[in-house]
Amino acid sequence: MTDRQRLANMLITFITVLALGLCAQGAPADDHADHDHAFEIGVSTGYTYLDSENESAPGMHLHLMRRLPGDGLLSHFGVGLGFETIFADHLHHAVMGSVALYPWRSLVVTVSPGVVFAEHDGEWENEYATHFEASYGFEWGKFELGPFVGFSQADEDRHYMAGIHIGWGF
Repeated sequence: MTDRQRLANMLITFITVLALGLCAQGAPADDHADHDHAFEIGVSTGYTYLDSENESAPGMHLHLMRRLPGDGLLSHFGVGLGFETIFADHLHHAVMGSVALYPWRSLVVTVSPGVVFAEHDGEWENEYATHFEASYGFEWGKFELGPFVGFSQADEDRHYMAGIHIGWGF
């Protein structure tokens, strides 16, 4: 992938997040009663399919998110950090910064640019990747529990992930 293509991918990601945020601006505040906490620690775990390796493996994504304070448009966004591991024949790890959009009720859409570290033939390689994830949480005591789907695109690889997300807000 050329530098121009990387820049285009980052620009498309930014525009997508901005457009979704503007659409969510009109959503009533009551739709976000499930997310009245400032921070969330979340774990998403499930089935991962690595496209370039034609392999499936278990995967896990961890994040710490901070919902932006205030009313109006800002109340529909969060920022945070994430870490992902795919337990394939060749280990894959990723560290990323995350921007979350809370468009409706307990739906969360996250865009996370970061760096993927993968082991191939005994050597570690790294490259830029963008991770997209959508989840919906149902109240379960102090936790949220629900389905999620994710997609990650890098120069040399892409993977798809689906499973269960568990979040703890505080």
